[in-house]
Amino acid sequence: MNTTDVFQLILPSLKGGAVTSEQLWMEYGPQWHQLGWSIDQLRLWLSCVSPLQHCELPGGERAWTLREHQSLSTPTLADELVALLQKAGRPMPLVLLISKLPTGMLATEPMLRSAAQQDNRLELKGPLLKLA
Repeated sequence: MNTTDVFQLILPSLKGGAVTSEQLWMEYGPQWHQLGWSIDQLRLWLSCVSPLQHCELPGGERAWTLREHQSLSTPTLADELVALLQKAGRPMPLVLLISKLPTGMLATEPMLRSAAQQDNRLELKGPLLKLA
């Protein structure tokens, strides 16, 4: 299971309105366990998923909702990786790519691996990512 699969899995809950990370943690516990995530890792992932935005519920509790108007021109993580590799003109280690992502775009190494595996423009060679 990858993060795209998880997003598709939790999408129905998000379409129903604002959902807290605790609610998602309880409702999809087996998936988080399969990924080896803690609730803090879930919160970090939620904050990095571009179609989501956080909001505060009336009691001050933090929740997540789908963005109403997700821009079609917003670059994906894979788009950013392709741009960085094109600029560098050579394969790069994933760890280095993480540090070169634009301000505000947070990602972990597993997130980069997942994005690379799902995009036919990218190819993983051990710790290096290169253009296909």
